[in-house]
Amino acid sequence: MSYAADDPIIARQLPSLDVREIFDFFLRRWKFGCAIAAITLAIFLVAAFTLPPSYTGVAQVLLDSPVDYMTPQDYSNSDFSDNPTFIESQIAVLRSASLLQQVVDSEKLAEDPKIGPAALTWLQGALGVSRVGLGNVIELDVTMYDPAKAASLANAIAQAYVADRTKTRYEGVQKASTWLSDRAAYLRSELSRSEEAVQKFRADHNLLTTRAGSLTDQQMSELNVALINARAELSAKRAQYQQVDKLLSSGGDLQSMPDVLQSVVVSALRSQLSVVSRREADLRLKYGERHPDVLSAQAERRDIEGQISAEVQRLVGNLKNEVDAAEAREAALVRALGSVSDQSEVEGQVGVQLRDLERIASANQNLFETFLSRAKLTEEKSTLLNSGVRVITAAAVPLSPSFPNRPLFAALGLVLGVLFGGAGAVLRELSASGFMAKKQIEEELAVPVLASMPRMLGWSGETQPIAYLERRPLSRYSEAVRRLRLGMDATSELSCSPRLMLVTSAMPSEGKTTLALSLACSAAADGERVLLIDADLRLSAATAFFGMAEKVGLVDLLTLPMKASNAIHLDERSGISLLPAGAKTRNPPALLASARMRSILDELRGKFDTVIVDAPPVGPAADASILARHVDKIIFAVKWCETSREAVAEGIRHLGGRSKIAGIALTMVDEPKLPKYGRYTSLDSSVSDSYYLN
Repeated sequence: MSYAADDPIIARQLPSLDVREIFDFFLRRWKFGCAIAAITLAIFLVAAFTLPPSYTGVAQVLLDSPVDYMTPQDYSNSDFSDNPTFIESQIAVLRSASLLQQVVDSEKLAEDPKIGPAALTWLQGALGVSRVGLGNVIELDVTMYDPAKAASLANAIAQAYVADRTKTRYEGVQKASTWLSDRAAYLRSELSRSEEAVQKFRADHNLLTTRAGSLTDQQMSELNVALINARAELSAKRAQYQQVDKLLSSGGDLQSMPDVLQSVVVSALRSQLSVVSRREADLRLKYGERHPDVLSAQAERRDIEGQISAEVQRLVGNLKNEVDAAEAREAALVRALGSVSDQSEVEGQVGVQLRDLERIASANQNLFETFLSRAKLTEEKSTLLNSGVRVITAAAVPLSPSFPNRPLFAALGLVLGVLFGGAGAVLRELSASGFMAKKQIEEELAVPVLASMPRMLGWSGETQPIAYLERRPLSRYSEAVRRLRLGMDATSELSCSPRLMLVTSAMPSEGKTTLALSLACSAAADGERVLLIDADLRLSAATAFFGMAEKVGLVDLLTLPMKASNAIHLDERSGISLLPAGAKTRNPPALLASARMRSILDELRGKFDTVIVDAPPVGPAADASILARHVDKIIFAVKWCETSREAVAEGIRHLGGRSKIAGIALTMVDEPKLPKYGRYTSLDSSVSDSYYLN
């Protein structure tokens, strides 16, 4: 199997969400999550049954619009109907120390041994005040150990608040009434002074007034009207006279004048003239021109005509007289108006000051009347007050404690337990840094997993692992060792099976020595010549397993002039040849990196079918990195679910990359738990133990 790069790079990608993976996650972590949930629920239940009970008394107060029975007003459009600031202010009043101190004194809370002298502070902490929805209702509650006292305190606070509101409004009305009365008295004196100033100014300047205004102004108005009428009359008379004068100058008949035509005297004379003229005509026809009766009639006619002419002249003279009289009247009115105008001009100069004084007097009068009416109304209101606040729900004695609410505690404990349990399970899953199965390693490290070595519980010094493999050659563990050996051969790029292999791990206690012993035992059982070299010159676990700590070994072979055959010892029971660690040394890396070590390995490769080198872990020491240069292949042991992925990747890099690594052996695998990891489950872990004969 070939790979694109030799450096292992961890590329952990979140797999796509799979329902089976979620199910497998619950199978893996349900015990841990349920344990956390049970502990959380138990804590809440213990708290619910051990905490001392508290009872809450609840009362509700309505903040209604104040009712003014004397002067009703519409509060629908006022700020009171929907004013959050006002509601918050009233909540602050309910929490105020002055109001609560009244309740402390009235209820004698300081004498309660469970409350003590700090009763006010306790009541402030026990009191809860809130607005009910968006309405003008305030709910107040008191929580304490005694249910009856909790209800009593809630009612006491509500009543104290109502009384405080009524008292505050009464005091405000009284204060306003007093202030209005004082202002009305002051304005009364101001009004008297301003009216006296007006009267004195009029007297000093001889200003007479009527209801319509000053006397001079009234006279001027009347003279103006009379002058206008006189001028109109003069114009009419003058027009008539000019018409008559025009008739006289042109020789016209004056009897066609309107005045003449309308004259009763002229009409009567004309009637007489008509009678006389007819009689004259009759007599002339009867007696002729010279008859005395005719002459007498002619003389009577001439006399009537003279009277008519005299009457016309008299009317013309009357018309001239009327024109002269109208002109004289106009002139008199003009002179009178001029005199009154001069007087009005004099009065106008001081009228400005008079009007200013009158305006001041009028303003003082309006203010005085307004303040006087308000003062009287406010004084009457103080006898009929409505604060607009009332208790709509009195606190009843609670029948069950408000704290702890045991059903709520149980439900909360259950919900939080499930949440904490789930979170704990997820955190534990995320904090698991080790590898759980083959595919997981292969996907993240691109290194094949040759075998999964099951955890062997209860191994003793006599049974692990050689004796176990001898007695149970068909067990699950034996099959895993065989699979590992077959995997070694399958991954080899050499023309023949690798003869020199190194077994190491990233950290100590990962089962690498047990793995090396198992490989050697399995190969020996198949008739191969097997040599196990204990190259862990620090711990020498393989040497200790065979009990050859005192015998000559690798250190002696590297430091002394001796043959390799003298340092190799055969274990008669297993047929394994062992090159033990030998004597102790202070510089293992120098010995392992020597040319002598390379030559010994080349020599042993030709004498044995399989040479297995048990090297120290890669992380604590550099020995394995040195030996990796001289071996054919490397088996890297990784402890299941324990060794961190970063440590494994770092160990592979220390070994020079993946080029010489035959694969990974996953050790100490808990086979019963492996199927819980879903898609990472290996094929051999799905087979039950009943399949294996022993």
